[in-house]
Amino acid sequence: MFINNISTGIVLYHQAVVGGLLNATCGNATELIIALFALHQRKIHLVKYSLVGSILSNLLLVLGTSLFCGGLANLKKEQRFDKKQSDVNVLLLLLGLLCLLLPVMFRCAVEPDTLAAGSVLQLSRASSIIMLVAYFAYLVFQLKTHRELFESQEVIIPFTKKLIKEQNK
Repeated sequence: MFINNISTGIVLYHQAVVGGLLNATCGNATELIIALFALHQRKIHLVKYSLVGSILSNLLLVLGTSLFCGGLANLKKEQRFDKKQSDVNVLLLLLGLLCLLLPVMFRCAVEPDTLAAGSVLQLSRASSIIMLVAYFAYLVFQLKTHRELFESQEVIIPFTKKLIKEQNK
């Protein structure tokens, strides 16, 4: 709740894009904390299953709910999406999928007792670094170089101020 109030307050003084990114990044703080404790206790499978659950819930539940609610809000007219934004997001999802599947496919392709089996960990680390670089490049793309593509056409500041006033009561 505290992180949500901070990110909502940032929207009042900065762009909605910055607040949305902060809210999306900090929204996974509990999963990050659980993953760090599980890694400290060497429960790798718990971290893997938590990541898969997070990805599935974000892709299926959040996306499905937003599309359903958007369809309800636009019953009489066609629901529209920005093609440029969706292209960027689809390409990032494909990159993430490829980076997650590449070590798995490599592990299945090599025999367990060969020398190449030890390089699966190196490939996994390299794909993790690629995903981190892609995420930071996406942040620069969204916040600096192509900011106008991601700016909302709607005015959301009055609603946000009202929401903050209601939460502080």
